[in-house]
Amino acid sequence: MKKIVKFSLMLAVAALTTVEAHAGNADFSLDLKKEEGKTVSFTLRETKKIDLSIYDTSDNLIYQENVTSDDNINRTYDLTAFPDGVYYLQAESDLKISKYKIEVVGKVAKLSADAISEVYKPILVNKNGIVKLNLLNLDKTPVSVKIYSSNDTELYNETLPAELNVGKIFDVSKMPGDRYTFVITSNGKTFVETVDAK
Repeated sequence: MKKIVKFSLMLAVAALTTVEAHAGNADFSLDLKKEEGKTVSFTLRETKKIDLSIYDTSDNLIYQENVTSDDNINRTYDLTAFPDGVYYLQAESDLKISKYKIEVVGKVAKLSADAISEVYKPILVNKNGIVKLNLLNLDKTPVSVKIYSSNDTELYNETLPAELNVGKIFDVSKMPGDRYTFVITSNGKTFVETVDAK
């Protein structure tokens, strides 16, 4: 059985402050430009870097690209080769993952202008072994946090309450080892990040 090490935890007060500080470079919005036949065009605003992927309903990856731009990101996708059905465009920035529905019927493709789901990524800030976790939890779902040592020993495991702003402070400087992997699961998505003790 894995050894669980107890250590002190405090609630973080500034959950939104960290999210807002990062939002300028990582938050984005999608503007649908036009749909013509099986071609969809859109603009992503408020971001200069984004990962775009298209999945089918079985979560099979069909297309993927990493895009950077000095201005807004404009994209046009020709979906002529896609059979009729439902697909999902996923746009992922440093801060969030948004999913948009694409319907292909006959000679027409339609992209939803509004995201059907948005998951904000957790933000970890490490200062001298004090790690602050902040997460904007729009769906107010429980958040699972696990911490592992560099040899994969579980050091911490807790499910945090389903609140809008999730914040915790971890003192990893008092834990055994010098590198720690945080595994954070929120709204069906798992995020992994490694931090050093100092």
